[in-house]
Amino acid sequence: MHPAVQGLITIIVGVGGCVGYFYLSNQFLDKVLFPPRGPNAGRNINRANQIRPWLFLFPAVFALGLYLAYPVFETLRLSFTDRAADGAFVGLDNYSQMVSEPKFWEAMKNNMLWLIVVPAASTAFGLLVAQLTDRIAWGNIAKSLIFMPMAISFVGASVIFKLVYDTRPAEQDQIGVLNALWLSFDGGVWAVLFLRLMPAAILVAFAAFMLYGIYVSLRPLLWGEAERGGGSWWAVP
Repeated sequence: MHPAVQGLITIIVGVGGCVGYFYLSNQFLDKVLFPPRGPNAGRNINRANQIRPWLFLFPAVFALGLYLAYPVFETLRLSFTDRAADGAFVGLDNYSQMVSEPKFWEAMKNNMLWLIVVPAASTAFGLLVAQLTDRIAWGNIAKSLIFMPMAISFVGASVIFKLVYDTRPAEQDQIGVLNALWLSFDGGVWAVLFLRLMPAAILVAFAAFMLYGIYVSLRPLLWGEAERGGGSWWAVP
């Protein structure tokens, strides 16, 4: 079957299934479980209205449980077994082997570096952008240009940064812009730090707009006192 036909069938079945589920579940709720008639009509209507939101939430909750919660608990269970021994229970042996691997500590180091660099860089640059765009005449245009990359999906951003950081063997021309520049200075261990700036750059726009709201709400309270105290450009928000 052609992929386009498969996609069309999937959309029709998915949308039709959702519409059918909501219609039939509401009919079952109003016609069978709590019919709005008889001496208990008012009570039945109230009960149906209390249950109705859960009917809309059930597909999402079920999907989260199936694709998120279940894999987590199943992975936790499998971590205490030995796959090579037909799933025999081995306790904490897998964890002791994991902490003895150098690659585990390398991954931990990279994660800690990510946790330190990305939030700090996105917050610092976001605050700087929020303050600078508020002080220029064309600040609204600047904020629009800065926020525009947020409309790009993470998949699209990944493709863009893959091209930016693309690497090739030393004897070939480097087509990655930042990668070619970095290798011209021999790269080194600091290249890992610059890789952490990729997600920070994606989050700068979000941080800038969040901090801009806080900045605007606090500015009237602090502006007068800071100026009367002789605050400099850095001290006056």
